[in-house]
Amino acid sequence: MKNHVQVYRNINKTLPTGVHVYSVRGDDGLVKKHVESIYLKDCKLRVGEKGRARVLAEKRKNVHAYIQGKETEGWMGQWAASVEITYNPYKYDSFVVMETGEPIHEAHTVMIVGKRIHAWL
Repeated sequence: MKNHVQVYRNINKTLPTGVHVYSVRGDDGLVKKHVESIYLKDCKLRVGEKGRARVLAEKRKNVHAYIQGKETEGWMGQWAASVEITYNPYKYDSFVVMETGEPIHEAHTVMIVGKRIHAWL
């Protein structure tokens, strides 16, 4: 989508402190930067079925899940209104709310900071 980025966890980079690094891919499909935190709005949470199937068959990581949205400056929202989300290809076929396991495919705003991903639905 025009003016949207796709953000995914870089499977080859982690800081010495254990903090995850995320790759930010532009709408031209090229990685534009690597970040430890990012804020997105109007988000779609996508998981590629074929990529997930390959992970399950080979037991080896590959990039097949990402959050697509418009990059925004800074955090918008209140903590009380957010839910923490996660994705694990061995347990789920989509991103899910950590507390309930409920699938999530869209979010108004997503904040990624280190190992945590928060969404405002």
